[in-house]
Order: sequence, then structure tokens, then C-alpha cells
Amino acid sequence: MHTPHILIIEDDDALRGELVELLKALGALAIGVADGAQAIHACHLQPFDLVLCDYKLRAENGLDVLKALGDVATPPAADHCYLMTAHVDLTAAARQDIASNTAGLLHKPIGVNTLRRIVADAAETGRC
Repeated sequence: MHTPHILIIEDDDALRGELVELLKALGALAIGVADGAQAIHACHLQPFDLVLCDYKLRAENGLDVLKALGDVATPPAADHCYLMTAHVDLTAAARQDIASNTAGLLHKPIGVNTLRRIVADAAETGRC
């Protein structure tokens, strides 16, 4: 079975670290970055099977970051990119944009079973 490579884009240092460690414990190779520029740099260095990105980063919108990743040499497929949020007040237009450009929206805190399923799906699907 393929070991999935997962990129986590999260501006909260503690949460990013926890997600990296949890995903590693679930059998993935996980790398965490704090913003879009670091994410683009990471994607230039290696391909990722899955991307988890915070929706409301400090200085940028996570959906815009995911769209920008489409311009890298080996972009992650949109159906392997998830946005994460703790906010429930998203507009209908924002929800539609997310649905059209990602695999879905994960609500924080994200349960271990949800992460386990996502890692298993990425391992089964293999490289984008």
C-alpha cells in the first residue's frame, strides 16, 4: 500500500504540529507549513497526495492558496484538497466555491476517524 504524502497548511503552530504528529501516527508522511508561500515552495520540492488547508489563514484565504497550488509543477488534484475551518458562518457562495474547488470542508476539531478515513483513501488512491 502507498504511504500518502500530506501537506498541512495551518497558521496555528500548535494545531499544525498536532496534525502533523497525528497524521504520522496514522501512517502518512506529513509536512506542515504556515502559509501559501511555504505551501507553494513545498509543492515545488515534492508532490503531495493530499492537502489539508486552513480556510482562514492570517494573511490569506485558504481557498485562494489551494487554487494557487494548481500552478506548481505537480499540483495536487482538487479532489485531494480539503479546507479546514472552525467557523460555521460561511456564506452560501463561499460554500459553493469550496464544493466546486475542493474535496470538501472539514470542521475543526477534526475527529481521528475522519483523518483515518482520509489517510486510508489517499493511501489507496496513490499519487495524484
